[in-house]
Amino acid sequence: MKYLPIYFLLIITTLPLFGCQKSNKSSTQIDNKSYINDFELLQENPNNQTSVRITSPKAIIDPTNNDIDIFESSIELLNKNGQDFKVKSGNSTLNNLTNSIRVFNSVNISFLDNQDYYINTNSFDWDLNTSIIDINDPVNINFDNTRINATNGFYNIDSSLLKIDNSEFNRYIYNSKGEEEYHVKIKSDFAKWFKKDNTLVFTSNEKQVETTINFLLTE
Repeated sequence: MKYLPIYFLLIITTLPLFGCQKSNKSSTQIDNKSYINDFELLQENPNNQTSVRITSPKAIIDPTNNDIDIFESSIELLNKNGQDFKVKSGNSTLNNLTNSIRVFNSVNISFLDNQDYYINTNSFDWDLNTSIIDINDPVNINFDNTRINATNGFYNIDSSLLKIDNSEFNRYIYNSKGEEEYHVKIKSDFAKWFKKDNTLVFTSNEKQVETTINFLLTE
């Protein structure tokens, strides 16, 4: 079964963070930390021609561990064709010791191809060493007339595979007048989205996947 294409968090390898670039550079040192206005950081990966750009009106660098706390962060994943997606959140933290980034506080992932494609969650952890994105909070996926809710999930960047747990899939079908004709609901213990061939697979432990189709009669 094919579904509308969405692009989840893609590829960034384990290159060290570098190149803090700031427009209208302004840095203040109150304690041993550096407080930066108009923060911008660019991390490039020449192996696959991708890069990550992080921007924020404010960031704090802790010199004791070189971690960076970023406020109202915007993270763009770029490839040779331009922007793939953008992540906006209230906060994010770059941990240079573990080579990871934690994104949290009202996380929204929007996609380049369509403004109706987006994912909402409260936080995720991105391990740059293993290329795994771990989502421990509820996940709400939206693309066009389809909604998918799940308790948690993770994305393997190398294999382009998204796995979510305790998922509920809802698709709404409309007629030419814009009226809802029927509603498809699928409940499963697990769901997998294979990015490469753009398919969804639903499975459950020791029981059948629950599928419901509601037909709405209109005059």
